[in-house]
Amino acid sequence: CDMHRAALAISEIGKVRQIIGNGRMVSEFEVNVGSIPFLSDLTPFKYSGGLPFTINGAIVSSADITPVEDGKAWEIFMDQVEIKGSNIPLLRKLLDDDRVALKSRDLGSFLEENVNSYSNPKPIFTTTYLDDMIRISRDQDGKIFVYAKMTDETEPTVYKNESDLGLINLLEGLNDTFFKFSI
Repeated sequence: CDMHRAALAISEIGKVRQIIGNGRMVSEFEVNVGSIPFLSDLTPFKYSGGLPFTINGAIVSSADITPVEDGKAWEIFMDQVEIKGSNIPLLRKLLDDDRVALKSRDLGSFLEENVNSYSNPKPIFTTTYLDDMIRISRDQDGKIFVYAKMTDETEPTVYKNESDLGLINLLEGLNDTFFKFSI
């Protein structure tokens, strides 16, 4: 949706995966974000923004899905959002703990009970084309999503890669650009 797109404006989205079954949808997308990208906006220092490494990981959201009457769309009721597989060592340990997930449904229910004008959102995700390998869908903002089936795997990804700030890649880049040492 437009709100999520705006929140991720300074990021680069990598692999996207969606798992649908038994009335549930799990969406995973890998993200790379520049670290402290707008520090120059808050300080007198002028530079291109960001430390010389990126923060990466996956945003994993889960929701209940209910088919709407015509069978061509789902009503999505968000459950929770998690950050998994971060490359920041101590942060990763914290974020990979299931107790740290943003329980968006619980938060929405709390707001519904305490803010008269609030209603927990349940957007409609419409499928405009579907076959055994491809699904084309539109979100509530009319944005088009094309999904291609790559595997029959139905379990969410287990992010087991080691946390790493990308310093090896930084050093390799410095070497390739300036020093050209061969090892």
